[in-house]
Amino acid sequence: NPIALRKQLSYLWENKRTITTIETEKLGTVLMLEIGATNVGSIQQTYRPGSVNKGDEKGYFEFGGSSTLLLFEPGRIRLAEDLVEHSRQQCELYARVGDRLGTIA
Repeated sequence: NPIALRKQLSYLWENKRTITTIETEKLGTVLMLEIGATNVGSIQQTYRPGSVNKGDEKGYFEFGGSSTLLLFEPGRIRLAEDLVEHSRQQCELYARVGDRLGTIA
């Protein structure tokens, strides 16, 4: 939008971010960071804090690319070997719904 760009050009390089703290029995505290990359309109949260079930919707990114980071307490998980190897090579690895990223240590 040309009018928006004239008012704030930084829309082209600023990311939107949200953070959610997840308390679990087996993994301890897990931090979930959602990063809306270039041109993301916003991050919409649709969940309600409290107990959630596997597969429940948490929210969605509006328009544009995005990333989600999970931060675990040290020693709580063992990352999948393909993820470790790609990281060692500094190569991006796409994760799809249902992909195994690791196991509980």
